Amino acid sequence: MDDLSIEVRGVGQLRFPVPDQQARALRKIARPARYGHGQRTLLDRGVRDTWEVPRSRVRIDKRRWNRTLVPVLESVHDELGLAEGTRLEAELHSMLVYAPGQFFLPHQDSERHDEMVGSLVVTLPGSFTGGALVVEHRGKRVSYRGSKQALSFVAFYADCRHEVKPVRSGHRIVLTYNLLLRQISNAPTLPDAPPEIARELAHLLEQHFATPLRRWPGDREVAEPPSLLVYLLDHEYTERGLGWGRLKSHDARRAALLQQVARGVGCDAVLALAKVHEIWNATPSDDSWYGRRRRGSWSEWDDEEDEHDLGPDEDEYELEELVDQSVELECWMEAAATTARAVALSVGAHEVCATTASHELEPYESEYEGYMGNYGNTLDRWYRRAAVVLWPEAKAFAVRAKAEPAWALTRISARLRAGELAEARELTAALAPFWTAAARARQSSRLVAAALRVASRIDEPALARMLLAPLDTEALGRAHAAPLAALIERYGEPFFAELLDAWSAQRRHWSAPQVTHTDWVASLPRLCEALCARGPGGASAALALVQDSSRHLAATVARTLAVQAPSRRRQALDELAPSLAAVLQSAALLGATELRDEVVGFCRAQGDELVPCVVQTLRAATLAPELRGAGGLDVLASHCVDRLAARLARPPRDEGDWSIEPPGGCDCELCRVLAGFLTDPAARTFEWPLAQQRRRHIHATIDGAELPVRHQTRRRGSPYTLVLTKTEVLFEAERHERARDQADVAWLAAAWGSEEPR
Repeated sequence: MDDLSIEVRGVGQLRFPVPDQQARALRKIARPARYGHGQRTLLDRGVRDTWEVPRSRVRIDKRRWNRTLVPVLESVHDELGLAEGTRLEAELHSMLVYAPGQFFLPHQDSERHDEMVGSLVVTLPGSFTGGALVVEHRGKRVSYRGSKQALSFVAFYADCRHEVKPVRSGHRIVLTYNLLLRQISNAPTLPDAPPEIARELAHLLEQHFATPLRRWPGDREVAEPPSLLVYLLDHEYTERGLGWGRLKSHDARRAALLQQVARGVGCDAVLALAKVHEIWNATPSDDSWYGRRRRGSWSEWDDEEDEHDLGPDEDEYELEELVDQSVELECWMEAAATTARAVALSVGAHEVCATTASHELEPYESEYEGYMGNYGNTLDRWYRRAAVVLWPEAKAFAVRAKAEPAWALTRISARLRAGELAEARELTAALAPFWTAAARARQSSRLVAAALRVASRIDEPALARMLLAPLDTEALGRAHAAPLAALIERYGEPFFAELLDAWSAQRRHWSAPQVTHTDWVASLPRLCEALCARGPGGASAALALVQDSSRHLAATVARTLAVQAPSRRRQALDELAPSLAAVLQSAALLGATELRDEVVGFCRAQGDELVPCVVQTLRAATLAPELRGAGGLDVLASHCVDRLAARLARPPRDEGDWSIEPPGGCDCELCRVLAGFLTDPAARTFEWPLAQQRRRHIHATIDGAELPVRHQTRRRGSPYTLVLTKTEVLFEAERHERARDQADVAWLAAAWGSEEPR
């Protein structure tokens, strides 16, 4: 400890063992320590109760300290099993003072640096009791106590859960360091495995990739052998901290062995991060926890997320049987790469193996579903595990293409540029078994552009259709104008019409990944301009897209008009106005008079209900005055003025008229009685003895149609009496609607030169 010279501003040079007087002085200049929880930094003494001395006040003589620290780090490097060609460096994180009663609940350290692999705790000599540092990993727990006369060093990987037990007396003073793994040579290596182990592993790999799959024992239908082997490692890594040279302990040795053997049996190997999701049948260990879920989940006592919960306490549940497991690769990196690339690849259970099962590790998230009658008593657990992923070189293109569709299209494009049409078609055909799922999972503007270019140059309609079918109309933008025009010029308008029909059909089954169809249609005029600049093929593509959007818009308007609640119906119609304006503007730009007349006729045929939406459409339109006729906007403006004038010509409701138009959609006996009350202009209240289920139907009908009727239940007699009362909202709503109509007419007169009604 003579090598550690610490001076703290406001306290002075620390003496060892640290006397109680200096410990109290440190507390006076310290602040309560915070802790990390996900992306947040929190202060909660129910979780972490300790004092932190600001680093700006701490000064350590590094030259003297390195005489002890550097040899310790070399020893830690070896005992942690880190790769040759690397070294550990220690970065001071904090100086902590634990007073009597203070503690830190079980937690994991955040990897605060790309190269951080673990933590080092240096306990200063002092007279204290309690305050043991307990480190846990894979069921093993080790307790470390400080010394009165010597420094104590404890190093552990960042994914090890650890805690500090309450201090009983005295002060526990520690320095905490981030352990950073630096690469000092280009190729960190581990010694080759013994030949007999390498031969056995090579045999197992060959057997794995040669054994056909069966869905169950005795199944007569045999599928292809697996394409992948995903070996899950034991420790946790972040995407930034992932690297062949930064693997920990056994992970480094096993990964090196797999790399060594893979080369010998003709396999590729990458390092990946996998998200593992397991569902277990489970029951609470303690009945008092029944029905509770962790990590921001439902609790019958507390609706708020428990910020004290740094992780689910797995001891509270008894795991019984694994119900389901899914593994998805999120990123991977080649042996010579320094950064990971994002991928999306679901892995079958038959392609996954591990020395340590996931349920033996600590999940990063857990959620319990209590018994719900015919389901429940299940525990969902999520893990992020590094993995070595191997595949035969012969299947390399298919595996990589499935994980990175854009990469596959880049390779095919290279073959096309080289004039290797037959090879390009062969690679494209190899995508067919998985292309639909892969393209949908990784759809982007770049992928769409690449798919359009390849499809237009592959000169094979069936292959082009296969490549383009999984795409979404909503992914098309100005950047795709050239390949879209080339596509129509290559295959003709019927091919593109068929493709649009396929895109429209699949729109009913899932949403576009980045933008809704309504938002996309609002940008349609800009896309049409870009397409028209590409010649006849582009103009044909633009017209087809506008026609498809018009059909979709008409169907959407029809569905919206059927919405029962007036406020929801009005809001939804207003949201469609920019799309309607975009379709009319696009028709004007294309000179598509037939399409324009069809859209205008549809709007006029919908009656008064669509007039507010059409007014909003006119407000949203940005066509120059000379193009208003080409877009049919002048006709719609005149239509709106006529309809609004007719509505304003009707006399206001009499003060004694309480009639309400009944909602449609149900013609049952109860709704007929309700309609009789609603349409009676003199009836304001109605007392109606009804059983519970019949009352519920009336409640739902009134609320669903947002009728200006208050409905209450008088809980006397049998059955109870439902009391209906018409409210003043009836008159207020009509006054508001009349004022809105007057404002719309005034705007139309100012913006479109239409006469205001007298």
